Amino acid sequence: MRLDNFVGTMLVISMVSPLTACQKKPSATLHAAEMSHSQTPVKSVLNTKDLGLLPLSDHVSTTVTLDKNKQCTITPTVLKTGDLQLILTMETTGTDGKTIGMNVARVVTKPGEPFDVAIGDINLAFTPHISIQ
Repeated sequence: MRLDNFVGTMLVISMVSPLTACQKKPSATLHAAEMSHSQTPVKSVLNTKDLGLLPLSDHVSTTVTLDKNKQCTITPTVLKTGDLQLILTMETTGTDGKTIGMNVARVVTKPGEPFDVAIGDINLAFTPHISIQ
């Protein structure tokens, strides 16, 4: 009789565990204004580049050269909420001009508000300004 209980219990566990193991988690969007910042200063190994006020146009990519072998392409999209989604693509090239590394980040922020984002080994800081078309 104990063997039947054991087999029954194992059968129930084997049927339930696949249902709990594969749960889809909702994706999250990083909002620049909601990023948490530590109260304790931490020395960063990232090189910070402040681009200042950066004029952008909705759905038009802008490429910024950061040094002789790094450039960042920023593609803005004004969302229905009035927020601004930025896709940043950092490309690093070798001395031969071939791509040796690429990093991509997606950030949602407010137009006209300064923010910074770490992408690759650079921390980019700028204030996005959307031109009215």
